[in-house]
Amino acid sequence: MMILGITGCPGSGKSMLTDVLVQREWILIDADELGREVVEFNPDVLDELKKSFGSDIINTEGRLDRRLLAARAFAKPEKTKLLNNIVHPRLIRRLKERIENERERNTNSVVDCALIFEWGIEKLFDMVVCVSADESLRKKRLMTRDTRSLPEIEDLFAAQLPECEKMRKADIVIKNNNSVEKLKMFGMLLADLPRY
Repeated sequence: MMILGITGCPGSGKSMLTDVLVQREWILIDADELGREVVEFNPDVLDELKKSFGSDIINTEGRLDRRLLAARAFAKPEKTKLLNNIVHPRLIRRLKERIENERERNTNSVVDCALIFEWGIEKLFDMVVCVSADESLRKKRLMTRDTRSLPEIEDLFAAQLPECEKMRKADIVIKNNNSVEKLKMFGMLLADLPRY
């Protein structure tokens, strides 16, 4: 069995790569999904976020407006730090629990997590893969996919380690400037790595 961590900067293609592994019967642990669970189903977290970022981050249906929260949290480094202090300890704890559960079940699992190195959790994985793409291409993908503005994207990039740092720390780097088919091919090769 293997626990594989997939990291990279926003717009690099991490989720596309993890999809290939999931199609090859790997279990997916999605850090973003766990983050939503931690925030949206924990009243204490929601209260802390409202106090720190304004009550209007909760919409009329009582749901968190993640886009508004992100715009406020990533606008200034001190606000990003505040968000991280509220959410990350709980999220990391939940992520560790999921990884431990999959190890006990002896399953091949892929963890889609942009902040592996920022959180210092790389030792949880048997191998860490960084998906990389040119910055201009990542910006274009985010503007198309998420209809984010350029300032929003730049704030998002600034909240993470530079791509070169992630690449330096990873066990494997996959460059994703080309076709989707090429990324899928790399995914199939990863899915067939020897496991132990």
